[in-house]
Amino acid sequence: MEWLLWPGVSLMVCSTLASLAIRLWALHRSTRSFGGAIWTVPKPGPAAGFVVAIILVVSLQAALFGINLWMALLTIPLAVCLAAVAARVVGATGIPPIGAIGQLSQLSFGIVAPGQVPINLMSANTAGGSAGQCTDLMNDFKVGKAIGATPHKQVIAQILGIFIGSIVGVFAYLALIPDPQSMLLTEAWPAPAVATWKAVAQTLTHGLDSLSTSIRWAIAIGGLVGVLLGILDSLLPAHRARYLPSAAALGLAFVLPASVSLMMALGAVLTWLVSCRWPSLTERFAITAAAGLIAGESITGVGASLWAMIAN
Repeated sequence: MEWLLWPGVSLMVCSTLASLAIRLWALHRSTRSFGGAIWTVPKPGPAAGFVVAIILVVSLQAALFGINLWMALLTIPLAVCLAAVAARVVGATGIPPIGAIGQLSQLSFGIVAPGQVPINLMSANTAGGSAGQCTDLMNDFKVGKAIGATPHKQVIAQILGIFIGSIVGVFAYLALIPDPQSMLLTEAWPAPAVATWKAVAQTLTHGLDSLSTSIRWAIAIGGLVGVLLGILDSLLPAHRARYLPSAAALGLAFVLPASVSLMMALGAVLTWLVSCRWPSLTERFAITAAAGLIAGESITGVGASLWAMIAN
């Protein structure tokens, strides 16, 4: 478990929630001054789907893992908050902080229900997974808008994909790993994400006291900095707020490996330098060149892995 994970996540979460609270309050005041209402009545279809999803999430946690109904219900507001944080981060950086959000949800349940590993794993996974799906959906809508797809049809496609993918995914998983308890966390199936969740769950069996003093201070400092950045970003005029560091990007830099953060910074600086001399060139080709670099590196890595398997 990386030490820098905690202040980075704390910074992202506190900044997002502070900014969201200020903007909602400003919206509330403006709508009241015009005699309107801040909330609108949702359409029956989406509202019914949301209610059904809540019932399924809560009931399945209780039936399959013996989780208390109140603890299962707690995943709903936590999932909404984490989804707002993840959506802001992916909107600002294009990178979904799924691992960091997942461990934050584990920390939340570690504080509420210390020592209860099933709650720490499954309820936290439900809340963190919801935030991860929110970021994927945002990226899908972004691409859909670029190619002219309507949000309504994209939602229908997502629902069909959820239904088919959940069935196919389960059968594919069981075909590859029929005995997860003995096969996972081995040399053949190292499953680093599983190992991370397990380590965090074991660490947080005693609640917040299981974290070292330095980590707790880092969480507090990161949270205060995040709140300050969120407040300034919401209250300052746009021409001044643009000079503030992005709390989402700053927090994500704590979470990502240093090699990734440094290369992202280098790419941003190089693009800015080129844009100072040839602005039209970077406007046309910067994103395409970046996508080519990412795809090329990924394909090369896959090819190297396949070559190593064939050679052995």
